[in-house]
Amino acid sequence: MAVDTAAGLAYVCSHLPELRGLLGDDGSESGTPLGRLLAACGGARPTADIAPLLGEVDAALRALTDGMVGVQGFGEGRGTSWSGLEPLEYVYRCPLGRCTGRLGSEVAEVRPLCAISRRELVRERLL
Repeated sequence: MAVDTAAGLAYVCSHLPELRGLLGDDGSESGTPLGRLLAACGGARPTADIAPLLGEVDAALRALTDGMVGVQGFGEGRGTSWSGLEPLEYVYRCPLGRCTGRLGSEVAEVRPLCAISRRELVRERLL
């Protein structure tokens, strides 16, 4: 998976409640751009190419926010480097291996969960 797709999915996972609010998507309809993306990512072994689905969510967000918010422009104004790493000791990896996960500084919960799969993120210490 491309780095920008993985980082975009990580952004969706870590901001799912806010994105649902912006898109007016309460999760009850599976045919929405966000619903299709989440369905493609769900399950133990997701196989769908999510880049086009992520692009649909990005386009819907940008249309609603005059281009100010999107998931594929993740590096612009969000304080993340292209590598996705900042000086820290821990990272939290995606349990599905589909996104870039989260930085330790972005996690406030003791046992953070993936908003998409509802599985616990994998804590890993950087060497």
